[in-house]
Amino acid sequence: MANSSSSSSSSSTSAFVSSLIFNLVIFAIMMSIFILLRPREKRVYQARCEVKTQPEEEIPEPAGGGPFSWVLACFKYSETSLIRYAGIDAYFFLRYLFTFTFLCFLGCILVLPILLPVNATNGNGKSGFDIISFSNVKNHNRFYAHVFLSWIFFGSVLFVIYRELHYYVVFRHAVQASPLYDQSKSSHHMVISELPKYALENKDVVRKHFPNASRIEYVHNIKKLQKRVEKRSNLGDTYEATLNGLINKSVKKRNKLIKKQKELPTELELTSYVKKRPTHRLTFLIGKKVDSIDYCRDEIAKLNEQIDELQTKVEEQKKVGSVILEFPSQAQLQMAYQAFLYSSQFRRWRMGRVLLNVNPDEIIWSNLTMSTPERYARRFAANSVLTAMIIFWSIPVAVVGCISNINFLTSKVHFLRFIDNMPSKLMGIITGILPTVAYAVLMSLVPPFIKYMGKVGGGLTIHEIERYCQTWFYGFHVVQGFLVLTVTSAASSAVVSVIEKPQNAMSLLASNLPRASNYYISQFLLQGLAFPGGALAQIVVLALSKVLGRILDNTPRKKWTRWISLSQPSWGVLYPTYSLLVVIMLCYSIIAPIIMGFALVGLSLIYVAYLYNLIYVFGHSANAKGRNYPMALYQMFVGLYLAEICLVGLYVLGKNWGCTVLQALFLGATVACHLYFKHKFLPLIDIVPVSAIESANEHPEVKYPNDLGASEAKAMARMYPSNVEDAVPLSEGNESEAWQVSSAMDEPEKKENDKSAEVMGEQTDQIQTKESTTKTSGFNEVASIHQESNFAGSYLSSAFRKNTIMPAFDRVLQILPRFYGIGPTNQQPLQFIDPALQSTPPSIWIPRDPMGLSKLAIEDAKGKVDVFDDNTGYNEKGQLENTGPPPKYEDAVSA
Repeated sequence: MANSSSSSSSSSTSAFVSSLIFNLVIFAIMMSIFILLRPREKRVYQARCEVKTQPEEEIPEPAGGGPFSWVLACFKYSETSLIRYAGIDAYFFLRYLFTFTFLCFLGCILVLPILLPVNATNGNGKSGFDIISFSNVKNHNRFYAHVFLSWIFFGSVLFVIYRELHYYVVFRHAVQASPLYDQSKSSHHMVISELPKYALENKDVVRKHFPNASRIEYVHNIKKLQKRVEKRSNLGDTYEATLNGLINKSVKKRNKLIKKQKELPTELELTSYVKKRPTHRLTFLIGKKVDSIDYCRDEIAKLNEQIDELQTKVEEQKKVGSVILEFPSQAQLQMAYQAFLYSSQFRRWRMGRVLLNVNPDEIIWSNLTMSTPERYARRFAANSVLTAMIIFWSIPVAVVGCISNINFLTSKVHFLRFIDNMPSKLMGIITGILPTVAYAVLMSLVPPFIKYMGKVGGGLTIHEIERYCQTWFYGFHVVQGFLVLTVTSAASSAVVSVIEKPQNAMSLLASNLPRASNYYISQFLLQGLAFPGGALAQIVVLALSKVLGRILDNTPRKKWTRWISLSQPSWGVLYPTYSLLVVIMLCYSIIAPIIMGFALVGLSLIYVAYLYNLIYVFGHSANAKGRNYPMALYQMFVGLYLAEICLVGLYVLGKNWGCTVLQALFLGATVACHLYFKHKFLPLIDIVPVSAIESANEHPEVKYPNDLGASEAKAMARMYPSNVEDAVPLSEGNESEAWQVSSAMDEPEKKENDKSAEVMGEQTDQIQTKESTTKTSGFNEVASIHQESNFAGSYLSSAFRKNTIMPAFDRVLQILPRFYGIGPTNQQPLQFIDPALQSTPPSIWIPRDPMGLSKLAIEDAKGKVDVFDDNTGYNEKGQLENTGPPPKYEDAVSA
């Protein structure tokens, strides 16, 4: 057994060294590429500074040309600048990474100085990393150190989660109450799905329940129109690709003829140079073969007529269980929404879903036609498919887990004995590098399928599908990336002993559980070194821009789209990927505390890489206002539960009942905190207190509620008018009256606010006076002292600061960029309808060629399809070039 232990330690050390060297080499190569090419390839590495089609206020200053000037440029940004240039969603993702990097640092300070000597001295004679893990503890009375340190560290995690949830709710309220959002039309609309049948049959029912709504529109069943619009769009793409391909081939053929000094065709036709017209089959392999140009042109013309007719007959179509409500102001919408949540008159309506503060292009309109039974059935089917996928995905992941400790299997699995003859360096590569790379490849295949199932399951917005992906991808990572890999890795390392003494299986697995941390050290090296380096080097984007893009971008529209498009992060994928690292850190923080050191380095480098990319490279995704952040915080309870359950199990197997009881008590406290946090914060995320709207919009005398608006929302619900006669419609700009009425229902809270204002003293009054001036002048970015420090400094100072100088709501208003304090001017009426009802005929964009084929194509399609050859052509080398935007681009932007 001594030899076995020595061999395992040697393999563990070799795997670590091999993984470290491999990932350091990858990191060095990637960083060298980034540092050398960043000043020259600005479209790749500073895309946000080069692409001018984005709003001017979102374009950051260039990061400079020095090798490390980008680091200084990133760390100088304040919270205000991060929100301005990276967006709210990116700001909270960076906050997530920084929060748990900070917790790793805190854990290293609290845990490592005590647990490392407790584990290492007078132990079970382990070696390598195992000597400083839980498995080396021989005296079980030492487990009390693990218990009380877990209380301190996990308690710190719970406290940070509470503070961050509180901060997020206040932040979201401040953003939504800011003039920019308060005056935008999207904040005045509410969509309710799955209305009761009686509400569909009589419009007066909806009016009675929402007397203050300025417009009520039902959603109709327009599946026939949606299918035709989709078909026309696909035909337009095919038509454009076909004409572009034909002209490109003709230009190449002409250049070859000129080069060879051969005679050019005398009669000009579309097929003068290619001889054969393009064709395709209507059904794959077995369908009728048709002329692609003629078929697409004529079919688009027919569909144009059919779609125009269907668009004018919407009201004749059957109503489905969804309604769109528009309110004169966001305050009145919030009054209605809070009544919907808490008033008994809406009890029968709550089977449906409510959408607030979304733009029409963020809604999946086809899913609004679903009934409640259909939505439940489809969601059950989607969840069942993904559950089965998690189960069966365990098979390849289990194989990956066994590879990380494959040397333990060779003595009993005879056909694997050849592995013992491998050099130690090769063994280190197999056990240290191969499993982490294989796991990363396996998990990259999962998110697209989850998003597809989210749409099939009835998701109503793209944000909802992102959160659905975040939930299930996180589940995949926890089950596959932690539970399966941990169990299989620990089981494979103990398999020989289990075969010899099966009655000791549980204790053997428990003693070998810390050994699975060796795999996760390699995981942190991969995620913390290779991945950040790769994220900065942008190898795929570089290849697309220099090589593959020239081959793939064979139409003017593709070239234009490539130039103006910025990579957009998928929060439903990014959060679970790095949440897994946090779960691993939490679970092994007490069992194998050295892993927190690797987590600290890995998360720090990941933070730096994403800090740069989110400011200078990535574009803004659809604005979910950071909604993925609280979900990620709640998901951290999974890591806490797993960590505490593992510790309870280890204490039970060590027969230390005192530690078992103490750890079980803390587990119960964690459950209680989880339930309390959900009860306190979840109902308040979509609610915006009317008092918050008033406070942010030139009424500084109105105070943001101490309970974040919970009591105010219930008071609003009690007072909301039950019929049109009882309603007292509020005019715009008069929402303060509504707040005063509702706050009168909660007089104790008002007194508490007044009392706290008096305690603040003269200095606080001066600061608040300054804030009031700032609000009315448009959220001046330099008005607050908190904006002078960078994001990291501001975050760390806030961790030790009580809200004695500036209330949290007012502080958030101060860190918002200036344009949040300016409402939209000359705002176009928001067409809150299905895009199919506004769909226009496709505009086909082809290059202007020297032979005049584009003119022939335009003439051929005249009266049926709009074809343009503006702003594009060929250079003297026969390469396709753009000189401007596609047709009707300005109209699309202004709309």
